Amino acid sequence: MMFGALSAARAAETERKLDGPLVSGGQSEGRAQRNVWGFVVRKATAADYSELADLANLAGGDTLSFIAKGIDPTSDARLIYRDMIASPTGLFSYQNCFVAELDGRIVGLANGFPAKAIENDRMGIKLTAREEHLEARTRLNDPHSYLLNNIAVDPAHHRRGVGTRLLEAVVEEARQQYFSSITLHVWADNADAIAFYQERGFRIDGSAMIQWHPELPHVGGSLVFRLNLR
Repeated sequence: MMFGALSAARAAETERKLDGPLVSGGQSEGRAQRNVWGFVVRKATAADYSELADLANLAGGDTLSFIAKGIDPTSDARLIYRDMIASPTGLFSYQNCFVAELDGRIVGLANGFPAKAIENDRMGIKLTAREEHLEARTRLNDPHSYLLNNIAVDPAHHRRGVGTRLLEAVVEEARQQYFSSITLHVWADNADAIAFYQERGFRIDGSAMIQWHPELPHVGGSLVFRLNLR
């Protein structure tokens, strides 16, 4: 589940499986962390935008495409991700991302930010019909939490701890910003992601029914998970 698509999709119009046990801490500010598989986790930079867009599209491209094509049927979700990530501001800015890197190649991405930022991003914007279709999940957001918006791992590097290390980096970031919990959204039909987060201490904190739509490839609605940090 990803947020921040509306403003990016409108701008474009004018121009998980995961792996891994979760260990608290481990990501020092400004320092990359290497593990036994040889990859490092670090903060993203603007230069990472192209590789990150590919990964983000793997994890959330179907939802972004659903929203964007309601504005412009020719929209390309990957190009929208590129624009969002390359920007120094915005929910999906590189400044809100961590990357996992192996031998100079990015193999994983995590995007997170204070959940209250979603309210600011939507302020003064009239929702499209497709955003209204998904509004029930947005209402589940806890503005007092830190939101893990997107996490993606290159399929060639599944089962090597990449997702777990990225999640640890997000947990540490949330702690450094004094948040008491992390929340995230998962489609109810994504059994692998549900198992991944439950194994790492996340618990279901709410659910929203999303009506079936022929261009939205998910059924069963959306779940919100929470990990308490205190």
